[in-house]
Amino acid sequence: MEKINPQSPAFTDRNTLLERLRAAVPEAFSDGKFNLGILADLVGDVENDNNEPRETFGLNWSGKSTARRAAMLQPRESALRPALGEGIREDETQNIFIEGDNLETLRLLRHAYSDRIKIIYIDPPYNTGNDFIYKDNFIETAATYQERTGQNTHPKSSGRFHSNWLNFLYPRLRIAKDLLHEDGVIFVSIDDHELANLKLVLDEIFGEDNFIDIFNWTKTETPANLSKKSKKVIEYILCYQKTRNHVKFTGIKKNSPSSNGLLNQTNKPNILKFPANVVKTRIPNQVIPKGFYGTDSYEIELLEDTKVENGFFVEPIVLKSKFKWSQKNLENELKKGTQISIPTLRLSPSYEKLEYDAEVPPNLINSKVGVGTNENASDFLENLMGFKAFDFPKPVSLIQYLLQFSNDKNAIVLDFFAGSGTTAQAVLELNQADGGQRQFILVQLAEPIHPKTLAAKAGFENIAEITRARICKVIEKMQAEKNAKLDPDLTEQDLGFRALRLGASNFRSGRDFLGDSVGDDFNRFEKKVNEPLVPGWKASDLLAELALLEGFPLHVRPVLRPDLGSEIWEISANGWREHRLLVCLAEKIAPILAENLQKTMQREDVFICLALDDETKLRLDDAVKLKVI
Repeated sequence: MEKINPQSPAFTDRNTLLERLRAAVPEAFSDGKFNLGILADLVGDVENDNNEPRETFGLNWSGKSTARRAAMLQPRESALRPALGEGIREDETQNIFIEGDNLETLRLLRHAYSDRIKIIYIDPPYNTGNDFIYKDNFIETAATYQERTGQNTHPKSSGRFHSNWLNFLYPRLRIAKDLLHEDGVIFVSIDDHELANLKLVLDEIFGEDNFIDIFNWTKTETPANLSKKSKKVIEYILCYQKTRNHVKFTGIKKNSPSSNGLLNQTNKPNILKFPANVVKTRIPNQVIPKGFYGTDSYEIELLEDTKVENGFFVEPIVLKSKFKWSQKNLENELKKGTQISIPTLRLSPSYEKLEYDAEVPPNLINSKVGVGTNENASDFLENLMGFKAFDFPKPVSLIQYLLQFSNDKNAIVLDFFAGSGTTAQAVLELNQADGGQRQFILVQLAEPIHPKTLAAKAGFENIAEITRARICKVIEKMQAEKNAKLDPDLTEQDLGFRALRLGASNFRSGRDFLGDSVGDDFNRFEKKVNEPLVPGWKASDLLAELALLEGFPLHVRPVLRPDLGSEIWEISANGWREHRLLVCLAEKIAPILAENLQKTMQREDVFICLALDDETKLRLDDAVKLKVI
């Protein structure tokens, strides 16, 4: 039997072999060699006695070592508590919205969601030189930076302008990598202020080999005329894969059919046999003798006589030329319904597909691929909310376009800078369009709103409230459309979300037991052992915290099992954890409980309780895995 540890499991490398270490922490390798100093920064267990800088190739800045260690810290006695009643269809949905600081939230998610997230999209604060609303304690104030370095703190002339932003973003990106599935993809929006630095940081965290591209998004069609050098019409989206593979990204499909020639000058001559009664033509009815035909550019040899009747070749056509396809390709295309035509006696074949494969996406994202601008997004959001909530929201079409790079319709999509909630809408509408079952997890800080803004006048106090309201309005709109159309395709769609809020842990902190004297300390420590939970704890909060600590996802619903004889809650997640979690929150366990548990629980199941007497412990110890709060 073990005691519940209210801390999430710490980050540990699973294998000491260099290739596994390189996959886990590529930033610990510099110039192809393992750098113990960088690993020491990540682990936080080794000090640099000489306090000398470690000179390696890459981007270095003030506070980088501390930022590395921040990524590996345990959660700080916090938990994600259900905000019951603030979501929609909370008992059915797998979508999640979290209000709170995203760094602490990511730390809490790391154990349960490690290697689970398929797509991450973030639009972090761009570096304007201002202090960040996210008050990480390793971000220096202007006065501290100036005192330590002797540098001035003019926003763009000081190292602090860049270092604070990098210190803020680095640990979040480092944890994001742990959360990504092995073939998962991350997209990071940025402008030109930190593009170069962000590229170096992502190269370090994800590895240069896993860089995909810098996508250029046309953010506006009406750029301002303020600059005397260039009009800024694009922003950038950096894309990395956790482990780059050979699977193609999916872009847009051709909508209109077009005729494509089957010949290619650089190919070697080969023979294709087209079956009878398949190939269309404009040649009048006749027998066509074997021989040489072709165009000015291509020689085409007909190897056997063939015949045309009523617009079709009614006998097989055997041609030799520089074809794009092999015989196998030809047969596969015909099975798909691709139409072949040889319109004239030149006998030059062409093809027309009924449906084209999606193209690999170009690195220019604009209206040609169906993606809108900031102006489109602002207009939509203002119409939806009834007021102008954000100055430069991202359009839904942009996020949907990026999400479709992956063909996984069951992907978990994470956005930990949720802002206006565009990612949630993109996921919901994309599921509606293609029948997918993607899930979203959004995180947004409760950043206060200035009282003179339109949002404040509309009754909102912080950004997180706007995010949640936008998700609710989108779901309500989609539900109304579904009800009006009675569309059976929408019946199984997840039109809901569960709201959680970052708060204090339900477990007592060691700080709660520090008294004014040695006697007080001892008495409080004894009380801590007997009362491990904070006063006034709620079952819903504690169950959510225990589930996440045990590696279960945030959408699980504890089910009350009174049939077992006590106040027992069962937590399970098919396809996520093979075992079940049973939790007893009763102060005293009924005698029949041990017998019932022995009948219902498997050896890999886990049983957690507030207290356990010796007799029950002996009866259960060999039957189940026991943990005591």
